[in-house]
Amino acid sequence: MKKVWFLPAVALFIVVLATVAYFKFSVREEEEEEETAHLEHTVPVQIVRYGMNLTGCKLLSCSVEPRELLTDIFSKHNIATSVAAYVINESKDIFNPRRMRAGNNYTVVMADTDTGMIPKKLIYEEDKVNYVVFNLEDSLYIYRGKHHVKRERKEVGGIVNSSLYETLESNNIPSAIAVRMANIFACAVDFYRIQQGDYFKIIYDEDFVEGESVGVGTIHACLFNSSGKDFQAYYFEKEGSHEGDFYDEKGESMKRQFLKAPLEFFRISSRFAKSRLHPVTKVRKAHLGTDYAAPYGTPIMATADGVVEDACYKANNGNYVKIRHNGQFKTQYLHMSKIAKGVRSGSRVRQGEVIGYVGSTGLATGPHVCYRFWKDGQQVDPFKQKMATSEPLPTKYKASFLQKIAPLKTTLVSMEIDSKKNLQANANESSSANLRNSR
Repeated sequence: MKKVWFLPAVALFIVVLATVAYFKFSVREEEEEEETAHLEHTVPVQIVRYGMNLTGCKLLSCSVEPRELLTDIFSKHNIATSVAAYVINESKDIFNPRRMRAGNNYTVVMADTDTGMIPKKLIYEEDKVNYVVFNLEDSLYIYRGKHHVKRERKEVGGIVNSSLYETLESNNIPSAIAVRMANIFACAVDFYRIQQGDYFKIIYDEDFVEGESVGVGTIHACLFNSSGKDFQAYYFEKEGSHEGDFYDEKGESMKRQFLKAPLEFFRISSRFAKSRLHPVTKVRKAHLGTDYAAPYGTPIMATADGVVEDACYKANNGNYVKIRHNGQFKTQYLHMSKIAKGVRSGSRVRQGEVIGYVGSTGLATGPHVCYRFWKDGQQVDPFKQKMATSEPLPTKYKASFLQKIAPLKTTLVSMEIDSKKNLQANANESSSANLRNSR
């Protein structure tokens, strides 16, 4: 009886196991089919760059190596020599390969084919906005493109606690703003004597590409309060003009006939003098110029509009430029490391334009620019001359100017009040701290 019972039980157990295994296999098979179906219907991530739909392609981000040529880049990415030669030859009127800069980025667009991944395009970025596309597919060609630039209006301000540069940096304001502001107020504010508590407000445009800042655009208005005195400046373009200038709130030009100095940041190492011991010749004689000490390569600016009379090298002067501004005034800039490109005898220059770079060529002991100033054929001390302002805004533009600056002025004035409140708060906090320390 025991044997008869045992056999049916074993058979039943085997049937149950087989049934469970079958159902598990069926469920797993259905899950795999569903997973496969899901993968087949997955939509690839869309890639849109350089104005092209590059979905499904592989993008290799690279940068130009020092002394690397365009032919080297093509070879590095297995682009056929014949293709490279054709594209480079056809690109002469569009792009000069010799102008490629080490460190600039480029992207290689790779596509999957029956023979593997092959390069379809190479995009070289000239800067953060402009790029050049080399199309390497069946139709070989090259063209220029631009990233979409988003322009944003910015309103920023700050209180000077140390240097102007450090104040801008602590407020996340582009450092280029400092240079621009120094240029705007060059004839009104001495930026080498600004002090703690001075404050500023700037309204300007900033350009962005894919969320990254690519540069400062137009400065529309700015205010600088130095030693308790306000200086305001507003940008205005005359009707039909593509170039504008800065004027104060009354429409008076922010420009003087001459800038205070040919450098933005400097130290006066020797002033105009009727008698001075020359540091090289050790001979006492007149020094009919003002020496501005600055690091090698510091840009030197024309202090006023004019026509270049001389731009050459002479034994004692070194590399120098002499500019005729009108029938009354001339200026000269000595000891340059080099003269700026395009500055030659007969060329026109504008106030603030870079005409050369600080050096120590000629009879000089160190890097500086010797600035000489002529009035009516005589060399004079520029600091003792009364310089007129540039022409004010013509009367016919006055109404439109005042209408345009009204909302800008409101913003600047409100910032002035906020800054004063902040200054008072800082002063109170400082007094409290001093009181606590005295206890």
